[in-house]
This record gives sequence, structure tokens and C-alpha cells, in this order.
Amino acid sequence: MTAGTVVAVTRKRHGLGNRLRVTLGSRSLARWAQRDFAYVWPTGDTFGATFDELWQFGEKRISTLRSRLLSARHPYRSHDLTWLAAGRDDRVWQVRTAHALHLPPGATAWGEELQSLTPVPSIAGRVESFYSQHLEGGPYVGVMVRAHAVSNTETLRHSPVSWYIERMKQVSDEHPGIRFFLSADTAEAQEQVFDAVPGTVALSDKGGYNTKAALISSVVDLYLLASSTHLLAPHYSSFPEIAQQLAGPTLRLETSMTDASTRFGVDDHPVVVSDPLRPSVRVPV
Repeated sequence: MTAGTVVAVTRKRHGLGNRLRVTLGSRSLARWAQRDFAYVWPTGDTFGATFDELWQFGEKRISTLRSRLLSARHPYRSHDLTWLAAGRDDRVWQVRTAHALHLPPGATAWGEELQSLTPVPSIAGRVESFYSQHLEGGPYVGVMVRAHAVSNTETLRHSPVSWYIERMKQVSDEHPGIRFFLSADTAEAQEQVFDAVPGTVALSDKGGYNTKAALISSVVDLYLLASSTHLLAPHYSSFPEIAQQLAGPTLRLETSMTDASTRFGVDDHPVVVSDPLRPSVRVPV
């Protein structure tokens, strides 16, 4: 018999990054504490896909209503885990947060949990097909643009499309022949980059914002971004951090606000992946 259950709780407006952090972090906590695991993953107009429509997951999912009923006796707890010792005898730990958990020593980091997941076959097939047709055989830079009106105001202020275009041209000058994979959240931003940097490739027909189709395309984007040599990303956005966690620490994430150490320069030696579904395994060119 286990000591109890850990329940990861996400809210309906939480994005993919928020959901992955708490769900995978809480599952790691459950394993560390030798407890069962369940999770809350609300879907609807603001988020159109379940976890197991994106990854092969197989864990027990409970409803938001069930979680609320449980909270009468088992309160929602924070990501910092300062409550851990006092809550030892509570049979249900409900962790509700948008942040990464401060896991105890010996627990697996949520990024490593993410690396161990496998996308559902339809997504895996799209990743492998696009990679083999457009990206395999040499290094490329991942470019993630967030230009949609719902994006954080800090993101829109500090990460204009013009910044990406300028950096892409600089990287092209310093690394002749390098390619670019673009993940943009608006068709207008995608066309602007295409016009300025010919040869850039991207997925098409991505679906409406946060619909099931769009989220499936986002996971395809995620693996292709994580498989890149370097990542140009928006300031103050959680999505590129998912790509970096999926790829591991060797993938540098550069934004308009990060320091010079994150830049991909003329003296940097590119690395590539051997399998886009396992982007944490990287080899030098």
C-alpha cells in the first residue's frame, strides 16, 4: 500500500508549459514519496487537447470538480514544498501551481521527465517526416516568434519580429549555409520572416489558437525547435523553456534580453541530433 496520492492541478487557462511543469514535477514527487499519482488537466475553449492526445502518458486523470471536492479536506499546496514535512500524514497532496516544483534531492527534474516521454504516433510521425524532408543532414537554428495579441505584453515589447530577422541575418553571415526552422503563432509574422529570410521552413495549417489542432502542431514545433543547434526565442515566454528542457542544457536559448554568453557566434561549433524524438542526444557536426 502506498503512503497516499499526489494530485497535480492545472487551471483551465494554463498554457502547455505551465501544465507540463506541475504535472511532470508532481509525478516525480509522487515517485520520490512512493505515492500514487493523478492529475487535473481541464480542456475547453482555452485549451483543446488532453495530455494523452499529445504524449503517451497513461496516468490517472481526475476532473476539476473532483479536485475541488477533495480540497475541502486536502488543501491546494504550493510549488515550494515548504509544506512537505507538515503535510506528511495527509493522504492526498494536491499541488496547484504554474511554476516548477522545488523538488527534494533524489527526485527527477521535470525536464528529464519530459525527455522520457514519447509523443503519440500521429505527432511522432509528423516530427520525423518534416525533419527528414527539410532539416536532416546538417545544423539549423530554431526560431520561435510570439506575435499574437494574447501574448504577454513584455514579450511583444521586447521581441518584435524585426529582432528575429536581424539576428537570423547575422547568424547567416557568420555561418554560411545554416538553415532556419520557424515556429510563429501568426500567419503574418511567418510571412514577414519568410520574405526577409528566404529558405526558412515552417509547418503549415496549424489551426486556431490553442485548439486541439494547434496544440498538436505546437508539440511538433516543440520537438523540431528542441532538435535545433541554437534557439532564438521570445522574451518572457514559457514555451521556449519547454524546448530547452526537452533538449537538455547543451541547447542555448537566446532572446533579445539575454546576455552575450547565450548568442550563437562565429566561433561556435554546431551540434545536431540523431533522432528528433530524442533531442537531448546530440553530436558535433
